[in-house]
Amino acid sequence: MRRFSILDWSLEQRWMIFLLILLVFYNDPFYPLTFLINSSFPSILDGVLQATFLCTLLLFWLSVYHGIRQNVRRFVPFYLPKIILVSFLWIFSVVLSSVRIGQEFRDPMYNMTIDVRQFTTFRIIFYVVGILYILYLLFLIIRAFGELRNMPYFDIRLKFTTLLMLCVVSISIVITTLRFGSGIIEENFVPELASRYKNSVEFLSFYSLINLYLYTMAYVYSPAKNAAVDSLFRDNPTFSMINDSDEDVVYGSDHEVSRLTSIDR
Repeated sequence: MRRFSILDWSLEQRWMIFLLILLVFYNDPFYPLTFLINSSFPSILDGVLQATFLCTLLLFWLSVYHGIRQNVRRFVPFYLPKIILVSFLWIFSVVLSSVRIGQEFRDPMYNMTIDVRQFTTFRIIFYVVGILYILYLLFLIIRAFGELRNMPYFDIRLKFTTLLMLCVVSISIVITTLRFGSGIIEENFVPELASRYKNSVEFLSFYSLINLYLYTMAYVYSPAKNAAVDSLFRDNPTFSMINDSDEDVVYGSDHEVSRLTSIDR
């Protein structure tokens, strides 16, 4: 991507750079600190990094399905409501998991099931916000497919993004169900989900799924080797459709509008 101006990057390509950086921290590069420091800090840090990456991934899905229909994406009207919605999930996940890890480090006999009732409000808000997120995401997906499914290039982007997302969500649901079973409805489900793995299979399956998902998207969204060469044909009407961005194909470019205006004069 360094060969191209950041203004030429698509919405997905810009997000990929950010997500790949967070993926490094999601894979817990600070894990050796657990052997060097007699403290709960490394475990709490791991929980914060996991929550940060997963909530950023949720924000990415909202931004893609909404942003693919818009050219102008100002921070306040476009990103701020989504950030606020996802921030609630992040805050509650971090608080519940950090409290559990800290208490268990100080008291090995600590059982959060006993004290979790004091976090009832947190858990209720967490589930309510989660339901609102799902409904909002479904709304954006339906609108995106309804408006853009018959437009060139947009339908491919939508289908690819949706297919990968459904694979990740479906496998995650299966893993979570096998991991907790009927315990999903238990009161300590949220902190347990954020901080515990019962065996190496659960750990590797979920981490492998997330890493494979990001690597696949990074490969697909990376520019082709001849992308710079193709840009030389931009002024050729035969090749302009190939090299125009999605926004130029649907809405037209400013350069073409100004050129037509000058001819009319």
